[in-house]
Parts: sequence; structure tokens; C-alpha cells
Amino acid sequence: MRNPIENLGDYNKVREALQAAGGCKETLYKSIGDTAVSKATPKLLLVGGLIATGLISIVHFGNKGINFIKDRKRKIENEPALKKEFFETIQVAPSKTNNEELTDCDEINKTGDDLDVR
Repeated sequence: MRNPIENLGDYNKVREALQAAGGCKETLYKSIGDTAVSKATPKLLLVGGLIATGLISIVHFGNKGINFIKDRKRKIENEPALKKEFFETIQVAPSKTNNEELTDCDEINKTGDDLDVR
């Protein structure tokens, strides 16, 4: 013999597995496939879970970024109106107090809660 089979151990394992499967090679192939899938499943689930987590994170932070940009744009557009309202409020406030600065003591005297009776 020119090319003798050197590894008969694997052949014997296959022969014994085929005998255990009742001589049906489809049953043997199915059991080998099921074994391979059961060994690969945890790794595949881990990788799939990591990919799903990454995609969810990208979508979440992308949505937050888009909302931030929209909110910033809205605030910039409303800035002139808010400045105008602010300056109007500042100009109206002194006329309400008749250009007098009130202190805490003045507020107490207005309510009549002071203890000094003269």
C-alpha cells in the first residue's frame, strides 16, 4: 500500500456513532449538527446581544443629539423676542416702585407686623 490510513481511531468513532444512530446517516448528521449548534449558541447570543446593545445605544444618543440641536435652534430663534421682553420688564419694574428701593424693613412696615408702636 502506498498511502496507508494512519488514523483509524476517527474512523472507528464514526462507525460506532453510525451504529448508535441505527445505521441512518441522516440521523447521525442531524445529531452532529445539533451538537455543533448547541456549542456555538452561547457565543452567537453574546455577540448578538452586544451588537443589539450597541445599536440601541447609537439610536438613543443620536436621538438625544437631534433633540438637543432642535432645542438649541428653537432657543436661538426665540432669542430676540425674549431680549425684547426682558428689556421691557426691566423698564417697567422701576416705574412700579416709583423709583424707590424697598428694603426688608419697608416691607415689614407695610404689613403692620412691626413691634415698635409709637
